[in-house]
Amino acid sequence: MSSILDSDVWPLAQSSSFPYGQGRAFIFASNVAQDLPSDVATAFVGASANAVADVQLHPAVRLSAVRAISNFCRHLSADLVKPHQSQFINGLASIIPQLSEDSAHIALEALHFALRVDQDITASLEPVISEVAMGVWQRYPGDVLLTSIVIDIVEDMAGNVSAREAFSQRALPVIGAAITQATDGMVVSSGIDLLTGLLKGVPTPMPAGYTETIFPVLMQVLTASSDSEVLQSGQACLKYFVQKDAERVAQWHDENGKSGLEHIVHFIAVMLSPDASESAALFIGDLVAKVVQKCGAYIAGNDFAELVRIVTARLATAHTSSFCASNIPFYSQLVIRHPTETVSLLSSMEFGGRSGLEVVLSVWFKSYLDVQGYYNRKISAVALTRLFTLNDARINSLVVPGDLIPNAANNGKIVTRSMSRTNPDQFTQIPASAKMIKLLLAEIEMDVESTFARSGGAGLSAVIDEDELDNDGGDDGWEDDGGDGLGDTDAFGYLDDLAGSDFDDDDDEDDEDIQADPIYNQDLNEALGSFFKQAVQSDQSSFRTSIVPLLTDREQTVLSKICS
Repeated sequence: MSSILDSDVWPLAQSSSFPYGQGRAFIFASNVAQDLPSDVATAFVGASANAVADVQLHPAVRLSAVRAISNFCRHLSADLVKPHQSQFINGLASIIPQLSEDSAHIALEALHFALRVDQDITASLEPVISEVAMGVWQRYPGDVLLTSIVIDIVEDMAGNVSAREAFSQRALPVIGAAITQATDGMVVSSGIDLLTGLLKGVPTPMPAGYTETIFPVLMQVLTASSDSEVLQSGQACLKYFVQKDAERVAQWHDENGKSGLEHIVHFIAVMLSPDASESAALFIGDLVAKVVQKCGAYIAGNDFAELVRIVTARLATAHTSSFCASNIPFYSQLVIRHPTETVSLLSSMEFGGRSGLEVVLSVWFKSYLDVQGYYNRKISAVALTRLFTLNDARINSLVVPGDLIPNAANNGKIVTRSMSRTNPDQFTQIPASAKMIKLLLAEIEMDVESTFARSGGAGLSAVIDEDELDNDGGDDGWEDDGGDGLGDTDAFGYLDDLAGSDFDDDDDEDDEDIQADPIYNQDLNEALGSFFKQAVQSDQSSFRTSIVPLLTDREQTVLSKICS
């Protein structure tokens, strides 16, 4: 490697006569940055910094140096990059305004990585960073990729103790103008997303003045808007107001004496009104769940019951699975905190001839597997164990769809919509308590978190015979060539990669309340294993005689192995 770098790559990086080769040299070196000797890395870092700022160089060389800066800032130690951080940031700030929309994201991403090297240097260059970040967003507010990078920069700058105040003073007027003066809903939505990034970056509670000055403006915009994108962005932004500054939101009052929390509850009611779009209210469930987490001390009992009624009434007429699933965490939080009271409250409500309890459990069971997010999936499972443990007659008396009954009329056919309407799927009818057990057994079988995989990487198949699992009563449905994957270590490695990535769980990592919840750090499989053992041993809800016979052969096998 050293000989190639010395004889070929470094000379090419200095050769302005071959601009494309020179650019490729920078990119090659940055791609192997972690393997570079420190002296070579230092030389390339300095050369990249000089190339970005050198207006005499070919544009291809400068843009290649920009890409190299991204890699160097990510993969080299801060000690190697720090001496050139100021040069990086100033050089990138000079080139970004010259770039087109298609290439600006490359330099903006490099700027984002560069400002993370050293917080103090970043703070000293706050005016430069603010101007270029907000400037590129003002030029291209509709570019989703550019906006996402600007949001990351805004969040980082808001999290920089030394830069926060000055950055906010520069950014908030730009964001405020976009939110209040723009006529394009896309620009308003993008501005609210930037505001959300700012709120995510500031500490908890927010600095004095944030809620008092920003919250009223946001509520005015959301109250007047009917744009789905604006309303969705507003729901996410309000969630961070509640998460970060619930006390000040509750204490703030408008000129009519209406508190900030009352404004939020009213907004929730409007978004969940019968004529409101489900897609526009897609993130309202996150907001409502956060209100439960943070605002219980600020909402009177009757007002809280009304909030439950509002959400449940909308679920009673909901159609889309994503909307239904997004509201399940709200009920999960309620059940975990007050299981008996929640069941009693829902049982006292009626919607179209059904009790609120029946409405909620029907949606919960149907949409259980559609719940998104590591934490939300966990609390949904834990909440079901709490409901089952109640052994409440109001729950046990509910009859819900169980297992699919094979439809002979559609056997072997591609089922069209008209055929499904003519011969709809039929399900067995089972008690709600049995449905909970089926869902929780499925949760363990999916083995996403996998207590078992930690010991051998083979997931549930490490303790359950594959032949036993496949003995599910003669189901002749479609089979994958590789079986169900429970015994495939490589398949579980892939799942582990997903579980370890940022996919779907960014909000969990940003949420201090979630991080502090013992359930978040609990091993779900171990908790469910203990739950099943206790349920079988104590024969809760007549487990052996009323529930076990309703389980499939596969489910009984899984249960048997868990309890053995």
